[in-house]
Amino acid sequence: MKEDAIMSKNHEYIKQRTQELYDSLPHDLESRKACTDIRDEIIQLNYTFFGYIASSTYVDNTTYEDKFQTALCSFLGMWWKYKWTPKYRADLSFGVFFKPRISEEIRRYLSPVGYSTRRSLCLKAAKQLGKEWSAVTYDDLEKVNLPANDMIALKAVLGAPYPADLSEYELFLEAPEHKHGIDYYQTDTYDSVEELLIQEMIETESKLSDAKLIELADLYTIDYMTLKTALPKAMEVLYKRLKSNDYTS
Repeated sequence: MKEDAIMSKNHEYIKQRTQELYDSLPHDLESRKACTDIRDEIIQLNYTFFGYIASSTYVDNTTYEDKFQTALCSFLGMWWKYKWTPKYRADLSFGVFFKPRISEEIRRYLSPVGYSTRRSLCLKAAKQLGKEWSAVTYDDLEKVNLPANDMIALKAVLGAPYPADLSEYELFLEAPEHKHGIDYYQTDTYDSVEELLIQEMIETESKLSDAKLIELADLYTIDYMTLKTALPKAMEVLYKRLKSNDYTS
């Protein structure tokens, strides 16, 4: 109990000190970017936060260290945006603002295969296997019957010991132009609690449990009941977006 109290106190200090540092920054862009001493203190304070992002962002054939370093590098390119202009909401917590943005950068720079391409291929195999698309492995391929081009691409995706290059296969993969993978709806505009929840559902490709909402409430410093109340609306919005795009896969 004593350790929990100490950790809670430290957590509150980190949040408070981070806000103080951002409030002390000048509004002029160049002057703001030049405050590297403040930037470095923010990084030191929130070091475990970047570790959390690295551990919770899944990318094939990528180590935790690579994701962690990418998270830090991504933060260096955007740290000054928080609480800066009307384009970026000033009432979001540090975690709410940066977590989805940095996660997106990690995937963009480290993903060996385009997410939507990998997902569309694995979905075809998963349908025959009766399992989740993300659970499809290289060993499963002998149990499915797919067109030759799809099978070649899947072997490249699932069997490569190093980041797979699909450039020589993508020309042969059919994809209806009017449909998008669920990642199409990922965005860097997080202007409501509903959008944050939508982002989390897209990343996990599942509904958000009460346990997950409690975790998010602690991470983003948002009241649990606020998240709980916003969840039905977020689910409705995401459903309508997918349905309007005729996304049924």
